[in-house]
Amino acid sequence: MVKQFEISEPAATKDLALYAEMNPDALAYDFRQKCYHHTGGAFKFDHDIDQSLFALSGSQAIDQSPVYSARIPSFVGDSIKRQLSIELVSTITRCIHLKHRMTASYRSIGGGERIRYLAPLALIHDGLRWHIRCFDEQDKLFKDHNLSRFVSVQALGASSADLEDDPDWNRWVELHLAPHPNAQHPETVRLDYGMEDNSKAILLRSCLVGYFLRRWPVDYSDSAMDDPREHQLFLTNKQKLIDEGVTEWAFR
Repeated sequence: MVKQFEISEPAATKDLALYAEMNPDALAYDFRQKCYHHTGGAFKFDHDIDQSLFALSGSQAIDQSPVYSARIPSFVGDSIKRQLSIELVSTITRCIHLKHRMTASYRSIGGGERIRYLAPLALIHDGLRWHIRCFDEQDKLFKDHNLSRFVSVQALGASSADLEDDPDWNRWVELHLAPHPNAQHPETVRLDYGMEDNSKAILLRSCLVGYFLRRWPVDYSDSAMDDPREHQLFLTNKQKLIDEGVTEWAFR
């Protein structure tokens, strides 16, 4: 604690003693070993569970030295990702902050490498990769661009594009998910995804619906035709989302 938080030993002792006084059922001092132990009581503060698990596995260490940060046997899988240029990323994010246009050499799956004139407006992370929400000056549309597909960028002058004019960014929609109708054990799906009353609602910006449906095992076919062993979740309000203006590509 002294090393991790860069405080003195008397300050650390005082903090631990104060916590033990606030929560006597959770922390007790062992005079023989001269240290505090968790005694099984309830925690006083909330913690981010994912952050705690990553810290315990060592993949997001809370201290450089293993002496001061516990580790448990674990494996955290890495993702497939391209190394991004710090100059490229800094130029794009600076354009977002300063509301500037930029010219970009950008590669797409269908069109290959092309020069685009874009006004970058926001960062998006879909859980797997980073995207840039932009106004495309050639197509006159608000679009997402995969950050790793930018080859080069150059800042231009001020832009008049405004995120407030992007309907798909500003429209919020609610996805209703349920266990797949053909699931053999729907109670397992309900437990796995923390469902109450056989349903779970997910609130998203309209432009992010497609990313969500591809990241999670959701069957969004019209009649639940996908394999329930691979798609444990079923989207029950697809037509309502379409009526609310969610773009067609989200359901392709």
